[in-house]
Amino acid sequence: MLRYLYVFWEPLTTVYYMSLQQNIGVALRALRAQKGVSQERLALETGIGRRYMSDIENGRRNVSLEIIEKIATYFEMSASELVERIEAADYPPLTLNGLKDILCERGYEDAVVLESPDYLNAIIGVSDDGRVIYDYEKMARCLMETDGMDFEEATEFIDFNTLGALPYMGEKRPIILNRIND
Repeated sequence: MLRYLYVFWEPLTTVYYMSLQQNIGVALRALRAQKGVSQERLALETGIGRRYMSDIENGRRNVSLEIIEKIATYFEMSASELVERIEAADYPPLTLNGLKDILCERGYEDAVVLESPDYLNAIIGVSDDGRVIYDYEKMARCLMETDGMDFEEATEFIDFNTLGALPYMGEKRPIILNRIND
């Protein structure tokens, strides 16, 4: 089972999904937070190794039915209830800091992210060379929604303030895609 996470294009064709392993990790962290229990305590009380538990929470390990049962029992639920939570697990909304963390994890720590104004919802990918890709029309919609601009004001702002600044942002400056009208 794959769940949609964020779109990163490398090279503008690959879509990254949240795997079942990642869903398990997200659900497990949420359950631990609700119960106020540390990862170490959960590992100790379920008889699961601390390192293995860490790998589960970070989406790096497959989990057997035996492990699912141990975790479900600890949280006083059935294995099927735990599986339902796993299937419903989702990452929290993406933030600028979260995006920067994701970029760093993927080796793009020097990518330039536009922060002011926040065009987070206009990001559509990352290029092969680690440059964040924005959609021009989505950038305009961001300004219209957050700053109350009309479309003309928003495009004027983007053209003058954002596109005008791109040459000064260095080698890893963002890519801004705009449709060509016939």
